[in-house]
Amino acid sequence: MIKKLLRASAASQFAIALVLSLCSCAGTSESDTQSLVSNPFETSGNLNSETQVSNPFDTTASVTNISVDSAVIETLPPFSKPQESEPENDDFSKYQEAEIAFSDYSIEGKSTVKYSGGEVNFSFVSDSAKNKYDVEIGYMAFINGVPQKLSLNGSEKSELVSISQKPDTKQTVTLTFIPEITKEYEHEKILKVKLMTVLHPSYRPKDGFLGFGNAHSGQSFFEFELEADTEPQIIDDFTYSSDCESILATAKVKEEYNLTDAKLSGTNMISLFGAKRQEHSLSIDKSSDKLGVTLLLYGGEPDEYAVYFYKNHERIKLGENGGMRFASKTGYINEYKVALDDVKAGDIIYAVEVPLNAEIGSMNIRKSISIVVTENE
Repeated sequence: MIKKLLRASAASQFAIALVLSLCSCAGTSESDTQSLVSNPFETSGNLNSETQVSNPFDTTASVTNISVDSAVIETLPPFSKPQESEPENDDFSKYQEAEIAFSDYSIEGKSTVKYSGGEVNFSFVSDSAKNKYDVEIGYMAFINGVPQKLSLNGSEKSELVSISQKPDTKQTVTLTFIPEITKEYEHEKILKVKLMTVLHPSYRPKDGFLGFGNAHSGQSFFEFELEADTEPQIIDDFTYSSDCESILATAKVKEEYNLTDAKLSGTNMISLFGAKRQEHSLSIDKSSDKLGVTLLLYGGEPDEYAVYFYKNHERIKLGENGGMRFASKTGYINEYKVALDDVKAGDIIYAVEVPLNAEIGSMNIRKSISIVVTENE
């Protein structure tokens, strides 16, 4: 077993730490430092629950001697908690410090798990012993880059689920999903499952305080393979846009996007720009519901990536496409321009980048900084 300590980037004055006890295949990751703002808003309901079916493997064997007070467990769909229920909601610091130890994985010591149909249940124990404040952790999962509909401890299914936890408590978390893939992978016997966390996804700054800090930061959490004896569900109508442009990283381009050689040679990164190429700033005309966004992707090893846009934690379709794909090349940046539909001031926008060919244990899913949409004056 290897213990990994993941912290927020040094650019933030606060530290988030996730202590992970992973299988020996696991690597390390960095989380993005978050900035900018949101207004209180609501999201639509979660997706409907799927029919319960048999479990393809035992998910409880390694979770032992854990006593959890059900009164301290609260499963939350994103942004659902009423603002007035948090008397210290504007206490920014309590949403910045988090340290959770994960252990007792239901697939402990395995990098490959056989799948024979039905639901996959992935369980683990989270320990908040070192936390000063309540902490909320959101979870997302991808199979061969395809977003999965998760249930957390029996909640309704959604592509992002979250659970809150009181300080100095332990609780068992079970993520349940029926694997879904696109048609191109229907004959693949080995499928790559990649999970990520999102810190305090329900956090909403208010009263003009323009900052997320570490709230909404995302990072890889756990990765394993499914060896499919039975074909997973196929999503026939899930397609990708490929209108991403590869641009040689000349001195002019680097200056235009404020990119350094260190950034370009480092880990894979993802950033959002507004119409005037202002990073981390998105604005919309009062009379429009279309938001112009430029997505910039750079760094990391050459690979093919799937990218998804989210509004208030729900995935946005790109025209008729569920996401976007691009292939990275050394010495190039990738630029994707899109007009997002049905967006208004106060919505929170971000993007997630999932590598498709990276080995299990690479731990390099990336989430952009969350940005609140503002209205043009």
